[in-house]
Amino acid sequence: MGRLNETRIGAVIAEAFAVRASTAMASTLHAEHGAAVLIGLESDVTVIVPEPGGAVVRGRVVVVPPDRWHAASSPGPTIGLLVDPEEMPRVASYARLRGGACPLEGRLLARVEAAVAAHRASLSRPEVLDGLAREVAAWLARESPPRAPDRRVARVLEALRAPGADRRLAIARAGISEAHLQALFVRDVGLPIRTFQLWRRLLVALAAFARLDATGAAHTAGFADLAHFSRTCRRMLGYSPTELRSGLME
Repeated sequence: MGRLNETRIGAVIAEAFAVRASTAMASTLHAEHGAAVLIGLESDVTVIVPEPGGAVVRGRVVVVPPDRWHAASSPGPTIGLLVDPEEMPRVASYARLRGGACPLEGRLLARVEAAVAAHRASLSRPEVLDGLAREVAAWLARESPPRAPDRRVARVLEALRAPGADRRLAIARAGISEAHLQALFVRDVGLPIRTFQLWRRLLVALAAFARLDATGAAHTAGFADLAHFSRTCRRMLGYSPTELRSGLME
């Protein structure tokens, strides 16, 4: 379990999810390969989706499916939970089945709000953030049937989790044509193989950023330089690496 900032713990990076408690939220337009659960502690979360005609979704808790372009904001304290679709596929399925960003309502909303209220005084503690994230993810997972990718796609996913993995070798070992594999991968995972590998590299860099400076973290994950790391982080998460460390809840 990684801590994003040792002097002001307001974020946790685990294998299956990342969670961040901040004093406010204002991301730029981005698409992340993760199911996002955005929780406003004192005010609604606003999610803008650049679909034809545009769409604005507001709610105290808003769920955004993986790989959807959006920008999110909330003027007050906010918790952002990002769930790995491969590690927690039922959470991702729950988000995808709703067809787009949507506010939680009814029983699920009441559960999340009660859990956040119960831990409000200690949300900067990593063990509290970790426990809250797992609890919320478990509630969403129960609302969705299991969904497994094609076995050949699953093998490629496992091979590409390491940032230095050889993409061409992983594709060759799948036993089908590259075009067929690419089509299956996009169907089951939601994004192309090359983009998935870049996402995994970003996650490795952010985990390394907990103990290294930004340049060292970029090189650890195989980015050419800090600028490439920063551009990728903003495009896929809506923030620069430095912005992710700022505004954390004390």
